[in-house]
Amino acid sequence: MPTNWAWCHLGDLCKISSAKRVLQQDWKDSGIPFYRAREIAQLSNNEKVKDDLFITPELYNELKSKYGVPSSGDLMISAVGTIGKIYIVKETDCFYYKDASVICFSKKEKNNNSKFLKLCLESSFLQNQIYSQSTGTTVDTITINKAQEYLFPLPSIKEQSRIVSKIEELFSYLDNITINLV
Repeated sequence: MPTNWAWCHLGDLCKISSAKRVLQQDWKDSGIPFYRAREIAQLSNNEKVKDDLFITPELYNELKSKYGVPSSGDLMISAVGTIGKIYIVKETDCFYYKDASVICFSKKEKNNNSKFLKLCLESSFLQNQIYSQSTGTTVDTITINKAQEYLFPLPSIKEQSRIVSKIEELFSYLDNITINLV
């Protein structure tokens, strides 16, 4: 690791939390989207959410005022079954999520780059930590306590931005090659 980077725990960088419980009887056919791990996995793959679930705007507003809701730049991670899929909340997003099935990582320092955090969380280094520390008798599960302890390499914000820009440039280049091969 470069000498100007620091090792830290993910809990030092992010407030890691889950949602307040929403009972299945409160799920509706329309309203504010309600995401479980499978929907977060779909969003992380840039897919359209299938089999939408919703809660009423009234329940959403109650949860928002009492407990808060995901905000722009937060990272949502699938925490049960298909674990470790990450979605960055967009400015235009309005949704709530299932407790324990999805975990929210809110940056403690707004100057940390959400895209850099996502890239690191998707790296084999952090995915190995996620899978090796997942618990559950029948399905893999990420707990808040374990997630807070994940070891994380942290460069300066300038370096985070440089890394994200370079990776986005390289992926764009690869996308262009793929398009031209077809």
